[in-house]
Amino acid sequence: MNKLFVRNFLLVLLFFACASYAAMAVTLEGTALDPSGKTVPGARVSLLRSLVAIAECQTDARGNYKFEGLQDGVYQLAASARGLSSQSIDLELRQAEVKKQDIQLKISALTMQVIVSASLGGTLAPQIGSSVDVVTQQEIEDRGAQNAFEIIRGVPGTDVSQAGRRGGVTGVYIRGGESKYNAVMIDGISLNEFGGSFDFASLPADGIERMEVTRGPQSALYGSNAVAGVINLISKRGEGPPTFTGLAEGGSYSTRRFATGGSGLNGGFSWSYNLSRLDSDGVVANDYYRNQSAFLSLGYHQSRRQLDFHFFGNANSNGAPGAYGSDPNHFNGGVINTESRGKQNLFGYQLGYVEQFSSRIRQITTASIATNDLFYHDHSMWGDTDYTSQNLRAVLNTRSEILLSIKNTLAAGFEYNREQIRHTFITDSNNVPILIPRNSFAYFVEDRWNPSSRLFLTAGVRVDRLQTHSLPRDAWGSRPAIPSATIDKINPRISLAYLAQKGAADGARGAMRLHGSFGTGIRPPNGTELSGTNNPRLMPEKSISFDAGVEQKLFASRAVLDVTYFLNRFDDQIIGLAGSGLSKLSSYTWANLKNSRAQGLEISYHLHPIQSLQLGGAYTFLDSSILALDGSDKTTAPFQVGQQLIRRPRHSASYNVAWRHGRLTLNTNAYIRGAVLDIDPTLGTYACTGYGLPCFFNNKGYTRADAGFSFRIARGVEAYGRVNNLLNREYEEAFGYPAYRANYIGGMRFTLSKE
Repeated sequence: MNKLFVRNFLLVLLFFACASYAAMAVTLEGTALDPSGKTVPGARVSLLRSLVAIAECQTDARGNYKFEGLQDGVYQLAASARGLSSQSIDLELRQAEVKKQDIQLKISALTMQVIVSASLGGTLAPQIGSSVDVVTQQEIEDRGAQNAFEIIRGVPGTDVSQAGRRGGVTGVYIRGGESKYNAVMIDGISLNEFGGSFDFASLPADGIERMEVTRGPQSALYGSNAVAGVINLISKRGEGPPTFTGLAEGGSYSTRRFATGGSGLNGGFSWSYNLSRLDSDGVVANDYYRNQSAFLSLGYHQSRRQLDFHFFGNANSNGAPGAYGSDPNHFNGGVINTESRGKQNLFGYQLGYVEQFSSRIRQITTASIATNDLFYHDHSMWGDTDYTSQNLRAVLNTRSEILLSIKNTLAAGFEYNREQIRHTFITDSNNVPILIPRNSFAYFVEDRWNPSSRLFLTAGVRVDRLQTHSLPRDAWGSRPAIPSATIDKINPRISLAYLAQKGAADGARGAMRLHGSFGTGIRPPNGTELSGTNNPRLMPEKSISFDAGVEQKLFASRAVLDVTYFLNRFDDQIIGLAGSGLSKLSSYTWANLKNSRAQGLEISYHLHPIQSLQLGGAYTFLDSSILALDGSDKTTAPFQVGQQLIRRPRHSASYNVAWRHGRLTLNTNAYIRGAVLDIDPTLGTYACTGYGLPCFFNNKGYTRADAGFSFRIARGVEAYGRVNNLLNREYEEAFGYPAYRANYIGGMRFTLSKE
């Protein structure tokens, strides 16, 4: 009887607690309006509290939005759409209230949107001191991008280099950093291989809602690998009534692409998916390419809690015809490799849970796993070789967000990161492949503070403990047994945004915003560096970076100019030594000896003179150089002190223009890259050390211009076409690997929605 009474009593208390919470819940709703007073369907509406984004939604066909289950307090509201943006609106919500707040959007060259990769939890772009560029889904479609790296080209301070055409190894260099210095994520799932490397050739453009490129070290947020920047792809979310999309296109070199997707939201349950496949026969023998990808997002959101699941999968294969272009040492003779080929299976899974414990405290927990399995068949003068590389990364992250005041939020938490690799060429004394694991235990804290209406300050620090397991000796005795190693590293970060001048909202000279950041980054050794060394004290590579800039709005925010200076120094860089001269190590080893510097200027502009016309462009000046070795005034052969870093252009620029009139959209964009220092395409630096031949060469600059159109035939039916390399330029992004000459694509997009 007592047990029954207690149980019923607890149920009654729970009922009244839930009823009380529901009674206190606040609803915020309204309509997004354009400058003429018309409603704006499909606008992105963001809700923030104490500088942290807590919810987002999209306006329906009537331009309406709604947030339910909110708690009382002070909030910020902002919205953006294609070519339109609102100011940030401060509002106070009270218990059991239905608050109506319309949002007035105006023509703007910059959009008021939430950035999630430059801070914990995400915040509005003007409140961030770090340098971040966002590429939207509309820009992806306008440019007819098939792969994600195609839209990274042209981002200030960023350069893309692909070895050959579709499927060729593709690296991204941010502000002079190595291609393995970037943290790469999809929906927050970390995709980097063991030690930081990542090949961008496989990432599709289908299913992507937007992509954020954050420049500068972010190890205080993401730990290892975020040495030069962060690239985060965000897939489409389930919103509104059920909507389904389709795409079919074809083009030069027997290229064909098909994609289908869908999304929806009903009763707190959200879902979205995208499936795509891209095939091409290429232009020479053994130049085929196939890429299949899938996205899936599921969510359940209540007033106090939310549960999300994300999946990304990619399977691709390609031929590898090799470097049959420039061959200054006459080593390859332009021979096309008809045997080599590669395959990749890349999968990522993430489960996230958010619990709002009170009006001031919420807990965010995510667990993710990513696997990256690569197979390569190499056919060369030394014979046929098959090798595999199996990478796994598992991350558990939990943090508390504490609202200290309406202008101050503190986030603190813990992260466990497990990465491992098993590679055919990393073996034990019996020549059997071994597993190399590494564990990272990290504690981090970040404080976001708005001490005045003009100043936004973000400061944080992360402490990582990296534990690498021991390695047995190899079969040839060149690598002795390496003991386990533990390294502790502290990475601070601070960024500042200051509204130096408010300016007239409708005047020729608008607001001026100063922004800057400082931080450090780390990258621990990869599998090759660990397994090919007899140096038990091999340390992570490190970076220290500073940037500062000014953003000036003009002509009622229809024009924006940004100028940013940056300085990066990379220390303890890992290089291979042949055991002569400077080093007394064994015949070949790896050591932390190299240092380099990269500094420069990023200039970007955005123009939106009328709602139907958007223009944007960027110019980057990069001064990079190799510094002396630690404790010496020399560097290791074949490098020289003061030498320019490989594949980092001193000058690069881009532009993008989109014009819309009724059902027609026209787009043109271009990327201009100056000359770069590159290496022998067949032997690399071994041409110098092994054959006594030159190994560094000048890879001339180039201009690639593209142009395309789209035309809405009927509601939900759109035809489009595009010509790439419009000027039919002959160039090589990576020395020795010819890029596509002029080529075209064309296709149809379909949208079916209950609205």
